[in-house]
Amino acid sequence: MYQMLLSLVLAIFVSFGISGCKGDEKIVVATAAEFPPFEFKEGSEFKGIDMDVSREIAKRLGKELEIKDMEFDSVVSAVSSANADFGASGLTINATRLKVVDFTESYYNANQVVIIKSDNVVLKEVGNDAEALISAIATQEGIKIGVQTGTTGAFFAKGDKDWGFTGFSNAEVKSFVNGSLAVSALVNGQVDIVILDEAPAKLISKANANTEVLPASLTQEQYGIAVKKGNKELLDSINRVLDAMQKDGTLEAIMQKYFN
Repeated sequence: MYQMLLSLVLAIFVSFGISGCKGDEKIVVATAAEFPPFEFKEGSEFKGIDMDVSREIAKRLGKELEIKDMEFDSVVSAVSSANADFGASGLTINATRLKVVDFTESYYNANQVVIIKSDNVVLKEVGNDAEALISAIATQEGIKIGVQTGTTGAFFAKGDKDWGFTGFSNAEVKSFVNGSLAVSALVNGQVDIVILDEAPAKLISKANANTEVLPASLTQEQYGIAVKKGNKELLDSINRVLDAMQKDGTLEAIMQKYFN
């Protein structure tokens, strides 16, 4: 009888793991699904570049993907506290974030742009010259700037020593949970301009009449996938997947799917 019970217990352990569940088969990504075309929801379905890349990472690592949706400002902390295995949410690689998480190699080059109302003649005139645009914004006393909380655009507008941004001391910076709300505030006259990543800026502006994205790039950035600091095994695994996706054309196909 003892041998039978022992065999049964061992069989259960083999089937479900020592903990009694198949936790090792799951990998969790943290994201903020209000940042098209990188992450967004249609009904209950998660879509976007980062979501497709995350699914491909999970697939190639032999895992089941679980998506945890949260506010953007919580993504890095979720990864650093091990509440998620990795973060994919249009995350710019920078020294501040590298203090608490590790990043993969970059998979996308990004930049910050300015969204204006189409009747903003002053900024339109300098919109293709980044230095002139920054100067024009800096000379408008009391200008109201809309940003998404926790993003590079927010740090750029407010100023941040670690990021190397001087900010606009003349401006009132208003933070919003996502870029769409910031642009809605622009349309409604609550802010004068919005600073946001170029790809979502173009999509959101397209959906809001009488707004447009100025052509000048305020920054040059790189997006990476965040993992818990010191988790070299997972970092190396994801880097290998990203490299393979780059070489076999999968990454480019995902980009084209959403940008086209």
